[in-house]
Amino acid sequence: MSAWAKAKGKMKPAAPVAPARLDLPPPPPAQAATAAGSGDGKSKGEGGPRVSGKIVVFGFTGDGAGRVQQVVISTLRSRGMQVQTNLRPVDSAEQYREMAATLQLAAYIEGDVSGDKRATVHLRSGTTGRRIASVRFSGERNGLPADVSSGLWPKTGSKLARLCAEASKPRKRGKGPMRIDAGTPLETTPLDDGSDVPRHLRTGKRRDDPWAADDGK
Repeated sequence: MSAWAKAKGKMKPAAPVAPARLDLPPPPPAQAATAAGSGDGKSKGEGGPRVSGKIVVFGFTGDGAGRVQQVVISTLRSRGMQVQTNLRPVDSAEQYREMAATLQLAAYIEGDVSGDKRATVHLRSGTTGRRIASVRFSGERNGLPADVSSGLWPKTGSKLARLCAEASKPRKRGKGPMRIDAGTPLETTPLDDGSDVPRHLRTGKRRDDPWAADDGK
């Protein structure tokens, strides 16, 4: 007992434990902290940067083309591009280039919807006036606009961004009419009578030429 009393006297009392506070928010999960510290600044719904440029969308053709065309227009505008729909297609690449240079256009888009539930979207460059890509979509009749909405930008976004960048650069003026420098014109000089050419060759015939026709002289 004496030994126990001595050991008990040497023990120190435990420090008091503070009561837990119920007003403090719980610590953030480790997964959320890791995502916040990644610093990429992009969410899954962004889908890429916005693109600045002027695009012409011509009227689509085919059964149900109006719905598909409207989806294309909405998708392009959601990416920051200016869309014009009041223009008509022209006949040649040169005319497309001239129209793009005048109106500062980056690209043209046209399309058609076929009866077998397929849509084709054509992309034409405003700089060259030539068609550079054709993208096809297929699906059910009611689901075709949704397929175009979800697939148009992944398939054409990089091309449209490049065309808008090209259109923002100064464009070269068209070449003028071709001119050919033929040099200084040659002056014709009369044959000198004192030349080394024999007289009968300069006058045409000799009097003593037996084969010459008799001209009465």
